Amino acid sequence: MTVTPALPRWLRSRGALLVAALFALGGMVLWGLFQAPRAVSPAAPAGVEWGVPSRPLRFASLNVLHLRQGMDAVAGEIRTLNPDFVLLQEVESRDVVGLAQALGMQRHHHPNNYERSANLGGPKATWGNVILAKHPLYDAGPIPGSGGGSAGVWATTVVDGTRFIVATVHLSATPNADPQQVNESDERRSNEIASLLDAWRERNSPPIVVGGDFNQVASGNNYAVITDHLVDALAKIANAGTAFRAPQPRTDHLFASPHWSVQKGGAVERGAVDHRLFWIQLAGAGPPGNTMAPRARRMLLDPSPFCLIDPELGQGARFER
Repeated sequence: MTVTPALPRWLRSRGALLVAALFALGGMVLWGLFQAPRAVSPAAPAGVEWGVPSRPLRFASLNVLHLRQGMDAVAGEIRTLNPDFVLLQEVESRDVVGLAQALGMQRHHHPNNYERSANLGGPKATWGNVILAKHPLYDAGPIPGSGGGSAGVWATTVVDGTRFIVATVHLSATPNADPQQVNESDERRSNEIASLLDAWRERNSPPIVVGGDFNQVASGNNYAVITDHLVDALAKIANAGTAFRAPQPRTDHLFASPHWSVQKGGAVERGAVDHRLFWIQLAGAGPPGNTMAPRARRMLLDPSPFCLIDPELGQGARFER
């Protein structure tokens, strides 16, 4: 039987010290990472006034559901719309850069254009909301929260010498039909909406476009609060009597301030997931008759599948593609 000689005591002591030193060094590195300041988003150019460009801009919004369909499928669907701004929810942090590259929008991507959904998944959430764009994005950061963690991210952009805000949100969900859960989640969404609107008003209510998964149908007190200040652009298109086809009830929305005029929009058919890709095309508000007014008209659900009825038009309203 072979006997392995024992290591000298001095060598064992040095080995233990080396292991302890490596652990200490690793701890210091991790501490440094947590303490390091987050990268600062570029500041908007000085002297650029708030406004809306006259040329049409296209905005798309989608809850990608952690890319369960695959990045190629989702990115390919978005690319068919040729959007200027893409507002995404439920994006895993590991997929952000890949999506920016797949959409050809990596040039203006910055880490601060992405924000974890702390209101839904807590501070350690691995997924969140991101703004991707063909145009420069500045001053990006979390939308001020209501105490439960940020519900989204916003940034300013400059197009044709005018500056406006783009934002994407994912508001608190209702986990089940228990009345207490329904009331509590409704209250959380109310606080999140109030935080968004308060922060916007603190900036003197500049032009803004907000898209995302609001977990809120187009009715009720929360919807009324939003549409007292912003316009549901998708409902605006439906009211115009153009082509419309959307899931019932719709909880994904694209809202815009009254500075904008809605030109067209739509909903792209989807397969295995419960969210559709929505898009709108906006431009500077034209004559008074074309400007958006607060509080979109109430839409009534028709018993037939995927059809909405406008009380004034009295007919199925469909989105234009």
